[in-house]
Amino acid sequence: MFKLLRKPGSKSPPAPEESQTTFRARPEVRGSQGAASAPVSGSPASGAPVSTAPATRAGRPEPIAVRHTVPMRARPEVLYRLALVPTRRAAWDSNMAESAWADSTQTLKNGARARFRLVRRLGGLKFEAEYGGLKTSRSGGWRSVRGMGPLEEFSQEWTFKPVPGQPVTEVTLTLRGQVRFGWVRAQVERMMQNMLLSTLLDMQREVDAPTASRIDEMNQELRRQEEARCKAEKAARKGNRNRR
Repeated sequence: MFKLLRKPGSKSPPAPEESQTTFRARPEVRGSQGAASAPVSGSPASGAPVSTAPATRAGRPEPIAVRHTVPMRARPEVLYRLALVPTRRAAWDSNMAESAWADSTQTLKNGARARFRLVRRLGGLKFEAEYGGLKTSRSGGWRSVRGMGPLEEFSQEWTFKPVPGQPVTEVTLTLRGQVRFGWVRAQVERMMQNMLLSTLLDMQREVDAPTASRIDEMNQELRRQEEARCKAEKAARKGNRNRR
């Protein structure tokens, strides 16, 4: 009905179909265009670095990592072989029911494999592990080849640091695990903490029995103090309820 008036010589804007700008989806978006077409807020600007870390599964629990350091009166090379040679492990570690080589090399080197079985109180789980990060007399560890029980992954890492001027080595043990389900995480973490401390205490007993006895006595005393504190708090709460 009405015609738009424009000044002489002015140019009308190009029609949308005449625009030369073409938007192409990024590779990571192109594969999921059918899933959702709405724009995502907070997306990085063009040219900004994009993280290449793999996406985690929705609802996957956080990994577990526990670590502890203990000084021991022994040389690093002695502790290194005691901790990492599988044929020696079950002889002193109360958490291991069985430990042996799983391949024909039977040599402590990166890529070698060993078989382990935990004791019954830890579920009696069996697993095969592959060694890695070995630095003679300094550090090393292994990682499970496949999942076992509630764990998708399980690994141990050892480091041995000599103390200058003393016949003492600082031994650090780190346990890492990835549980399959979140509801079992707290229970598995407690199990790993107990396993960590008992393994270090067993090694201490193997190389330095007097020091291990003192550490055991200290742990028992701390446990008694913790139990007494819990009883006192419980009695105080009960008294407060009775006064009400």
